[in-house]
Parts: sequence; C-alpha cells; structure tokens
Amino acid sequence: MSILITVGIVAKNEEKYIEETLRGIINQSIDTSLIEIIVVDGNSSDRTREVAENILSRSNIEYKVLNEKDFGFYGLCFSRNLVIDNSSETTKYIAYTDADCIVDKNWLKILYMHIEKSGDDTAGVGGPRLVAPTKDKKELVINNFLTSDIASGGNPAFSKRNVAYLDSIPNYNSIYKKDIISRFRYDDSLIISDDNELNLRLKKAGYNFIYAGDAEVYHRETNSILEFGKNMRNYGINITNTIKKHRLFKIKPFISLIFVLYLIFLIPLYLTVGWIILIPLILYFLFAVIIFAEIIYKTKTIYSLIIFVLLPVQHISYAYGMIYNFLFVRPVHRNSN
Repeated sequence: MSILITVGIVAKNEEKYIEETLRGIINQSIDTSLIEIIVVDGNSSDRTREVAENILSRSNIEYKVLNEKDFGFYGLCFSRNLVIDNSSETTKYIAYTDADCIVDKNWLKILYMHIEKSGDDTAGVGGPRLVAPTKDKKELVINNFLTSDIASGGNPAFSKRNVAYLDSIPNYNSIYKKDIISRFRYDDSLIISDDNELNLRLKKAGYNFIYAGDAEVYHRETNSILEFGKNMRNYGINITNTIKKHRLFKIKPFISLIFVLYLIFLIPLYLTVGWIILIPLILYFLFAVIIFAEIIYKTKTIYSLIIFVLLPVQHISYAYGMIYNFLFVRPVHRNSN
C-alpha cells in the first residue's frame, strides 16, 4: 500500500525518551502500512540516532533517520522542512510530535479522521498537550503549571476544551495537509520560530485549524527550575521572531515584558506615588495563590509551593528572551553559514 501519512519527529539529545515515543507511534491503531516515520536529529551528542535506528529497524514501518547537519543547515524550522522534503511522494498528510511525548494509541487515527473529512479551507488539525505520568514531584508540578487552566488562560492547546477551531496548532500534536505546508513551509531563517510563525501565515491566507481534543499526547517536562527558565527564555525568543517579522502587536506576549518593566521601576514609582503602586504586585501574588490552589488540588503534593517561584521565573525569563531577540537576533540564511 502507498504511504498516506508521514510522522515527523524532531529530536536533540533525547535518547532517554525517544524509544517510548517511537514505540507509541509503531503501535498506533491506524493501519501502519499507511504511515512512515521520519526522525530528524539535531546533531545530538548522545545516542538519539542510534536508539531511533534500533527501534525502527525492528518494526514493519517505513522510516528514515536523518541528521540535520548532513544537509548543511540547522534549526528547528529547517528540520521540520526536512520532514516535508523527505516524505514519500504519495504522502498526503504530515503529522508531528516531539521526541519527549507519549502518544495515545488512537492519536494518529483521530487526527487523520478529522483532517480527511475537512474542507479545502482547513490546513491542519491539532490536539492538546496533556501531563505525562511521572513519579518526579517537581516535574509533575512544573508540567501541571504549564498546562494550568488558570495560568494558560484556558488555552485549549494545553488541556481539553469544547472548541471547534484553534488559532494555531502546536507541533507536538498536529497534522497538516502536505500540499499546503509544502507551499508555505517553515521559515528556517528564523531558526526556532517553528509552528507559531507558519500557522500565522496560514491563518492570514484564509486557512483554519480544527481542534481534536480526543487526540491525546502526553508531554514530559523538566524537573529543574533553571531548565524551566531557559525554556521560557527560548519561548520568548521564539514568539518575538514572529512579532518582528509580521510587525504584530498583541497584548498577551507583551504582558511578561510589562511585568518586568514594572519590577524595574517599582522602587522609584513607590517613592513617587506611594503604596498605590503596590496594587499590581498584590494582585500578582493573589494570582499566584489561585494557581497554587489549582496545582495542589491536581498534584496533591507540597512541591506545589514552587509555583510562587515558577510564575515570576516564567514571566522574567520570557521577557528576557523577548528583549534579547529585539536587541541581538537577526534572521540567519543558509548562504551565511
């Protein structure tokens, strides 16, 4: 039978998790003779490629294991384009998940069913990011914080919601029509802008994204507050690529930046206008208390107290990433390498 769906996984130094991710895809309920798997490794220093090759070579699924450096460029966007470019000629759909995710056995079948019956104005389908099982209490708390109903503003990309469409589909849980993203492609000059920039261009072109809340992907997370902060910084850099390229101004990405500016000028403002300037800080603390109540209810662990550290770390790191991008980051092109 011809390949219908290409599943792309972009990985770097994921030897610890990629085996379970690949086994989840190999054991999908969909007819696996219709799928192929392409792993694109970001020049890992561990055994990611070897582990992937070992697992896939013992399966009955068509596959490729690529190293992005062998193709003369680098970056997350470039790697996702490699999945498109190296997919089978008969591939109709490109699905993505991450190397640190656990996919439900019906994940791909559900995405496929949704996109197969969609209209010409649909570019893709996406589902939620759910919390991966773990015995590590700090990881559990950090992951529940990232998927918090309150902290995320009820974003359906982070938890199940009764909505029909999304503004953007996260690539840890997505499927696209190949003929559409082959024309639009990821902007690899932005290195890590990834799904948000591509999805924005697709939306501007009139396409929509269907939400499949029952297409379940369980995402692992770091147990390190320091690593969490680095990830938030990278997200700030990531979204600012899109903001700069498209000259956007949406208040949500700038909330963290406003918060940091408020902290910087808090003392002189207090000395100037008095205690009233502390009201936003008090409200911020109450916001943290509400999130803490949600997280401790979900996790039942005293480690939930780290919410009072995670929340400011998230906003400060995100704002730092935005500022760094505005000041220092420029697009990188292949001929400059």
